[in-house]
Amino acid sequence: MEKLKQNTKLNDALVSELTQKAFIGQVHESRFEVISSAPGYGALCVLTGDFQGKEGIINIKIHTAFKVLSLIFMILPIILVGVTLATREVKYPFDLIVPILMAIAFVRFGLLGLGFRTVSNKSLNRLREVINMREKKTWHNKV
Repeated sequence: MEKLKQNTKLNDALVSELTQKAFIGQVHESRFEVISSAPGYGALCVLTGDFQGKEGIINIKIHTAFKVLSLIFMILPIILVGVTLATREVKYPFDLIVPILMAIAFVRFGLLGLGFRTVSNKSLNRLREVINMREKKTWHNKV
């Protein structure tokens, strides 16, 4: 945990900022909660962990700010279609269902799902380098 503490910019808020350290967050005696300091995508995943001696459990989840942002992106097509239907007369309103579903699926599976898989693997590998993890057993949750 000492190596992780040396490579983490200690901060109560999990907010992305430029730093020379590998992570930003909180590191305590046997547990931690950090985000990657990689510019742009580092804050997408929050890594939390509890260690008892040399063994521990690391959980990776999507940062709350990105959950809210993705929810807005998924609701936005529905709002836009509602505004369009309210302001204009559309001949075939049911033709708008497929583009709405495609936009929601793109945000959910394309941006959030694929982005989470990519960033979580990069963050976990970076954490492995910092704390010298020898063995990696993973259990992938659904995003």
